[in-house]
Amino acid sequence: MMKLCLFVLLTISSSIFAQIGNLRSGLEAYTSGENRMKVNDWQGAALDYSNAIAADPGYAEAYYKRSVVYTKLGRFNEAIKDQNEALRLNPGILKIYDERAKIKMLVEDYPGAVSDFTKAIELAPISQPSIQCQQAHAQLAAEDYAGAVNTFNSIISQNPRDTLSYIFRAIALLNLDELEKAGKDIDMAIRLNPKNSLAYEAQGLRFLEMKKYDDAIQSFTKVININPQFALAWHNRGIAYKFKGENVQADKDFTKAISLDQNLKSTYFSRALIRKRLGETEESLKDYNNALALDKDYTMALFYRGAVKKILGDYQGAMNDYDESIRLNPLDAQAFNNRGNVRMLFGDYTLAIQDYDQSIRLRENYGIAYFNRGIAKLMLLKKDTACDDFKLSEQYGYEAAAETIRDFCTLQR
Repeated sequence: MMKLCLFVLLTISSSIFAQIGNLRSGLEAYTSGENRMKVNDWQGAALDYSNAIAADPGYAEAYYKRSVVYTKLGRFNEAIKDQNEALRLNPGILKIYDERAKIKMLVEDYPGAVSDFTKAIELAPISQPSIQCQQAHAQLAAEDYAGAVNTFNSIISQNPRDTLSYIFRAIALLNLDELEKAGKDIDMAIRLNPKNSLAYEAQGLRFLEMKKYDDAIQSFTKVININPQFALAWHNRGIAYKFKGENVQADKDFTKAISLDQNLKSTYFSRALIRKRLGETEESLKDYNNALALDKDYTMALFYRGAVKKILGDYQGAMNDYDESIRLNPLDAQAFNNRGNVRMLFGDYTLAIQDYDQSIRLRENYGIAYFNRGIAKLMLLKKDTACDDFKLSEQYGYEAAAETIRDFCTLQR
């Protein structure tokens, strides 16, 4: 019996000693990681913290510190995983909520960022003023405009001369179609700082919403005079010129915006539309290509590039773009209609009809789709049902159908 007790005791002692050894190894690796961080050796620090975690899987602080290193290395998703694990092991590491929120902003998880900023404020109310501004911008990015307005209300109540908060609250209000309230905030921002370019930018956006294009152009021109390097102001003034039908001036402004910032995919897209209007079809195609190089899932660019390729006779390329556009947005009736048109060019009338069918299912009163389906049926010698489609097309407002009815259907009825 004594031998059995001694064996059990030795076994327990051996386990305890092993755990102590692991804790010691983990602490040594952690300390080494701390020293490497002081000299900006991020790769070495990441390895040390990983060794600390391998020695002691419950080492919450090592997970947290490795998340800091991963953030420095731009490995944001791994940083978030480590922060999640650190919080699971030790819910008391409150600073993680604020830091994780900032990383979620970088990976465009805006609702997640809003949630973390909210939690950070709840747990540390003393830091509320500094975090609230970040929370409000996360709400804007997450398109929670009502939430952003509420947060900016709180910020402004604490600091009534905070120019930027008036401007960003105005932007949230514009997205809520509260144009009058937005105008008051913009006016207040301009009174507080008449040289703030963002205030005039917001003013220009408001005028765009109101379809006051000349006033919008004046506001964006003020922005450009204050800050000629503000690419978005050139872009937005180009939009105002586009709505006025001043295509050449719009093209110049879009080109200037792109010269200042080559990453504005919407500016390439807008210039592509203008260049097609100007008859510069090849240049339009280049701009759509540039927009899609920045965002391969840019559905609108795919759709309109398909139309340009069709004009240029690249029917297979147009088909490919419409296929991808439909994959990304299967509820786009116009994309099905346009793909049906390309299939007509290939002589695939039955497949074209299937596309027009789907287009009409998605938009019951889509007059041009009925007309196109009627043409496809004519090509298949289905004149009776083709005429039914032409009449529906006319009923839903497609005026060109009337002439086709006179030419093909009058004598049949």
